[in-house]
Amino acid sequence: MSSGHHELLVVTVNHETVPMKERERYSLDEIQVEALYKALHDNSIIEESLILNTCNRFELYFKTNEARNGRSVVYETLSSFYGIPLVELEAHAKTRGGQDAIKHLIEVSAGLRSQITGEAEIFGQVKNAYSKCQQLGGAGALINRMVQKGFQAAKLIRHSTPIGQGQINISNVAVDLSLKIFGSLDRVSALVIGTGEISEKTAKALRSRGTHNFGIASHSLERAESVAQEWGGTPHAVGELDSYLNGYDILISSTNVEEPLLTKPLLERLHPARKNRPLFLVDLGLPRNVESACQDLDNVYLYNLDDLAKIAQDNLSDRQATIHTSEKIASQKSDAIWQMLEKRGLVSSQ
Repeated sequence: MSSGHHELLVVTVNHETVPMKERERYSLDEIQVEALYKALHDNSIIEESLILNTCNRFELYFKTNEARNGRSVVYETLSSFYGIPLVELEAHAKTRGGQDAIKHLIEVSAGLRSQITGEAEIFGQVKNAYSKCQQLGGAGALINRMVQKGFQAAKLIRHSTPIGQGQINISNVAVDLSLKIFGSLDRVSALVIGTGEISEKTAKALRSRGTHNFGIASHSLERAESVAQEWGGTPHAVGELDSYLNGYDILISSTNVEEPLLTKPLLERLHPARKNRPLFLVDLGLPRNVESACQDLDNVYLYNLDDLAKIAQDNLSDRQATIHTSEKIASQKSDAIWQMLEKRGLVSSQ
């Protein structure tokens, strides 16, 4: 029963809290997101909720009328939903409340908490998550106002600081790494697996850096053909990967899978026909698209999301002042948003 005391909390599992092999366990497809909203709102203690699910983070923002019980209910619900023991979940996740939860939302939306600091894709991902939240009835007055004001603050950070300068994104890092390894991409063949936003950016980055010969693979050949007409490239069906993989020097994969597409046994079968030709694999997927054991093979070089993030962060030292300024804006704006929510009676005074 509601006590009239309303709390805002966020539970987050991300690249800052756990390694990739643990993050994979929290990945959700659209049907699972819908099921989780239902599971949360089956309990009257949870009044509003917003689920953010990307390749590098699972976050749940929620309004509860009982702070202590609300946190417990959420953790127990997540533990049951994912089949992850409560003690493990509590070790993987961090909880923030009040202004800190709002500040976190602003910083995430602005790209400050991304694996590659300053990347722009996350803003669209948060917008999509909010749209889904509204569609499924998770948003009420608190989440609506918090997210809308949070978006304004994130836009201010991106427009008033150079945090996003340089077209920072994981696709560019992947293609630039390919360029460093091969020296030139004009005589190199590249295969892009997936047809989503990251794959599109990857295809554009390959083209802009001189790749003329590249393929587009999708679970659906029809989808691959449609996308190949738009982006250029040769269409392929993912299910026939073993019939055309040896025609490529680079594979950059970002698609939804339950099990890795590329396994060590598959590569071992194809390996002799490559005649020691190097194969450069970049796995941008989570769950992972490429089995980690593939890197044990001669002339196979595998990089995953965490590897690319380390490379990108190595170049970040000269941007620390920008990050500090951005965090200061996020802090000021989160305080102002919290005060507005308090005045409207949507949260209780801390």
